[in-house]
Amino acid sequence: MKKFFKFIKSFIRNDNPEARIKWSLYIRVWTEIGKPQWKWLLLGVICTTLAAAAEGFSITLVKQVIDRGFIEKNMQSLFFIGLQIVTAFGAKGVFSFLKTVTMTKAGLVGATNLRRRLYQHVLRQPMIYFQASRTGTIMNYFTNMSNSVLSLVTTTIITTVHNIATIVMMLGLMIWYAPQMTAVLTFLIPAIVVPLTIITRKRRILSRNTFGAEAASMTQLTQTIAGIKTIQAFCNEQFEQDNMNKIEDERVGLSMKHAILSGMQSPILETMISVGLFMALMVGGYFISSGSISTGDFAAFLLALTAAYQPAKNLTNVNGGIQTGLIAAESLFKFLDRDPVLRDTADSIPLEKGPMEVNLDHVWFGYDSADGEVLHDMNLTVPAGKTCALVGPSGGGKTTVFNLLQRFYDTWGGCVRINGRDIREYTIHSLRDNIATVSQDVFLFAGTVAENIKYGSPNATMEQIEKAAKAANAHQFIKSFPDGYAQQIGERGQTLSGGQKQRIAIARAILRDAPILLLDEATSALDTESEKAIQTALKKLMRGRTTFVIAHRLTTILDSDIICVIKCGQIVERGTDVELSAIEGGEYRKLKDIQFKPIADTDCRISGNTDAE
Repeated sequence: MKKFFKFIKSFIRNDNPEARIKWSLYIRVWTEIGKPQWKWLLLGVICTTLAAAAEGFSITLVKQVIDRGFIEKNMQSLFFIGLQIVTAFGAKGVFSFLKTVTMTKAGLVGATNLRRRLYQHVLRQPMIYFQASRTGTIMNYFTNMSNSVLSLVTTTIITTVHNIATIVMMLGLMIWYAPQMTAVLTFLIPAIVVPLTIITRKRRILSRNTFGAEAASMTQLTQTIAGIKTIQAFCNEQFEQDNMNKIEDERVGLSMKHAILSGMQSPILETMISVGLFMALMVGGYFISSGSISTGDFAAFLLALTAAYQPAKNLTNVNGGIQTGLIAAESLFKFLDRDPVLRDTADSIPLEKGPMEVNLDHVWFGYDSADGEVLHDMNLTVPAGKTCALVGPSGGGKTTVFNLLQRFYDTWGGCVRINGRDIREYTIHSLRDNIATVSQDVFLFAGTVAENIKYGSPNATMEQIEKAAKAANAHQFIKSFPDGYAQQIGERGQTLSGGQKQRIAIARAILRDAPILLLDEATSALDTESEKAIQTALKKLMRGRTTFVIAHRLTTILDSDIICVIKCGQIVERGTDVELSAIEGGEYRKLKDIQFKPIADTDCRISGNTDAE
């Protein structure tokens, strides 16, 4: 028995913070999501209230039907009462229709505004946020969560208002026709409210867990679609299927718990209502026989009581939507409150186009404090119009330098300067607007070839687009497409080869015409012939621009003004190709020997075989 009461006590207690909702959340949901649509919502509330009033009015006519029509046998009154009933139900239908239209309007406008706001906030997040967040979680903001919140402030609110208005009107009719009987049935209120409150707390916890499971499922799906080639290449279909099965099993378990809690609400309510009807019949018989109320009063009371049953039941069902919507709103607001780490200051100035000297001044940086620094006290100055090549082993920090130049991250110590000014003093938009990038991992958007080439220069003409494509040695293969520059290339440019994607990316950088150029293995996906053609185009592009080049093939950077060997986050050597090649046992010399000596040896062996023949 003690264990039983202990279980009941733990079920009732509200110690779990996940079961609580702050009152401020209700206010914020209304202020930020509901209030902008207040005109449509108010019209919806008015319509649903009038619809409930029409239903209540039709019940008042029942008393007249019984007392005047059936008992007094007044057929004329019965005719006019019938017309009023038809009018009441007609009015209810009209107001219900208007409620549906207004709520649809509020929902569509509200959903669009919320998703626009979420999308804008996603675009403002720094790279570190996307590294730490799952894709499914972000996608969940735009699907399940936003839909739940919009449902909360539109359909759910109006349904709640309609049901509450109906219950209040029915309760008023019950008090009006039989106050004695209504007083007897007041015991039903705590008997219904207490267990439903307990169930509500449990459903809040389940809602939080359910959103997490849905995000995990979406992450697994998006990851599978993006990596399907790798999955199939490694024959890991069953492994990924097992992962998805675990996630879906968890979702099924949570859904079952939801169903159990939801299912408990109806029996509780129906039991209490049936007890109320039983007592109403018993007590009503006594009051009729004693003459305290008329037969019509009793009939109207019973109709009002039974009419209150369905909206009361609806409220218990709507309660689940309210809790889900509140939990979703809590998560959305937490995301929207996330202040971007990187942002312009009040005194930020635009970076004007022109010659640009770039300087790394005692730069320290790491992606995660737990993993330590990636760059250690790095110093580098690249005069305007010069080319700086970054070489060295993978993981040394070359790409990190590019990330800092574009201010995807801020330095831990020291600073990056352009023309002597800390880049944090420039607006982020103007800084990045002065940089063109071609990376090894080219990202193209779903759309046409022309749209991707002019992605960084939206006002470019078709003539300029073709000129940039010709400079990037891309015009010929583009014209071979059935639709030419209007050819759709699919998501991530999946219909193109690696070399074609990279040449389009180079054309995009050429068209952007920015004073700072970042080339990260820009020709790595090209064949030797195409590489030579593009190297010529890139040399023209690099002329007069401050250029940074990351290269593993040293043949592409031999004539760079500055070559920096980066190893373990530090510049261990710097100079021209001639200067660095002269350092016996130097890091650059080692890299050059690895890449060029095998070629020389091979040439000798081929030459020797030829002579032997």
